[in-house]
Amino acid sequence: MQLNRLLERTLLMLVLSMIASTAFNQESEAFQTLKKFYFSVPVSVKDSNWLITPIDTGGMNYLLPLRQGLQREKNHTIIDTIAYYDLMSDALCRLTDYKSSLWYEKKITGILSREEQTLISNQGIPFRNAGTIDATTFVLQQTAPERIVVFNASYLKPYTYVWLASLLDSLKRQGYHHLALELLSPTKEPIKEIGVANGLFTTEPVLAEFIRMAIASGFSVISCQPDYSIANPHERKKNQAKQLGNYFSKIPSAEKLVVITQPESMGSDNNKKVQPFSLYLSSLLGLPCLSIDQCTLSAGSVDAAGAWLYEWLSYQKPIDRPVVPLLKEIPLLWNEGYYSFMVWHPAPAFQNQRAIWLGFNGKRKSIALPAAHARSWLAQAFYLEEITKKRAGNCVPADQTYQLAADGNYYLYLQPGKYRIIYRNKDNEVLTFRDIEVNR
Repeated sequence: MQLNRLLERTLLMLVLSMIASTAFNQESEAFQTLKKFYFSVPVSVKDSNWLITPIDTGGMNYLLPLRQGLQREKNHTIIDTIAYYDLMSDALCRLTDYKSSLWYEKKITGILSREEQTLISNQGIPFRNAGTIDATTFVLQQTAPERIVVFNASYLKPYTYVWLASLLDSLKRQGYHHLALELLSPTKEPIKEIGVANGLFTTEPVLAEFIRMAIASGFSVISCQPDYSIANPHERKKNQAKQLGNYFSKIPSAEKLVVITQPESMGSDNNKKVQPFSLYLSSLLGLPCLSIDQCTLSAGSVDAAGAWLYEWLSYQKPIDRPVVPLLKEIPLLWNEGYYSFMVWHPAPAFQNQRAIWLGFNGKRKSIALPAAHARSWLAQAFYLEEITKKRAGNCVPADQTYQLAADGNYYLYLQPGKYRIIYRNKDNEVLTFRDIEVNR
């Protein structure tokens, strides 16, 4: 009997290792095609820029970081490997190529040893045995009596913003009128629209769409970006909490605040544990802050241990919607003391080469668009109202993709409204454009 259990466990670990290895080596076919093209072209002046960036003389150039990065890869001129992987993952995420983005993200976190995998799997048994409750239902029950709620979300996991978008109207009805975003560049007043001027991170299309929805729902959207000139992380968070606390102290007592930050680092600085931002804010204001982690139990997680836990749980206990794991009605936590509870996201599903969650829970429709030119590569959809006021390079697309579906169409997820569809080649040159209207 014991031999059979040992054999079963060994086979399970072997299968999971194969799954992890396959995911680690998975690039999209479109990215492989683009890589071959950029490997074949001669180096230009913009490729030699020491900084890999999506900004060129015309504003945003979403393909430029891939060209610059792959030229470095071809010529073996990568200086900081981890930073390079992070920049490539970011660039691919902006282009909505999430499989390739995750491929680079996994290169950052790495793969655990067999012994480490076994340890994490054993620690994950309570999660496997736990009950679950719909995350939206549970979160709204917890946020109702509070004045401040802090969520984490990652620009490399845009579906974390998609899920938050599904909460906006309900949170507004509960009295949450203010939304503070760590990734938004500092502003003196709440923003009225989104564009390149609001910061490089917010040029990620899903995050930009989330901000548009928050503004449309009536939220005052402000920045709570930390001052990165402060080197010490403890002092930086104290300053960040102070700035946001000053804003909070001026709003009416009947109004509430939603805060969205990046995932907390689980490391330490100078042998001193780095506390989560919610504790700094709570201590400053003398108020409890509900703190919700939705990045640990998601594809790629926040580190190698979390990534393995997620893959192991996805095999052991697949879910089909965001849930909160509960054991005897108590929320389970992976890192005690950091968060109030965790949201567990399902494994992403794809249709026509696009992640289905790009539909924003039914708010956006999948629209088939034929390749309008023989050399069409990147299809971008811009809101007509935005792109007629400023040039395309200063606007953030509602959606974009360079991945053609099997039927030869690009599929873009769009809300009802008017759009300008721009088709570009692999050099980011505009080939043609056309205006469309998406009906309800």
